[in-house]
Amino acid sequence: MSFDPIAATESAKKVRALRKGKNYKKRTSKLEPFRAEIAKMYTSGASLELIALHLETKHKQYAARSTILRYLHSIGVTRHG
Repeated sequence: MSFDPIAATESAKKVRALRKGKNYKKRTSKLEPFRAEIAKMYTSGASLELIALHLETKHKQYAARSTILRYLHSIGVTRHG
């Protein structure tokens, strides 16, 4: 029986993909625990600066305004519903 290098390579690629995918977990945002609060404040009209100040004072979690806005976009929250 002859050795087929192409088939062996493809088989190894499939095994590697399975191994890598097995433990893959999407990186969660540090803002995730405060998701509902942030979304509610943003939709009710609070500025990003006020949301950042709230997180820092109440939850001891610093986040820049741009980080908060990026997070809001990633979870699909808009200002007007």
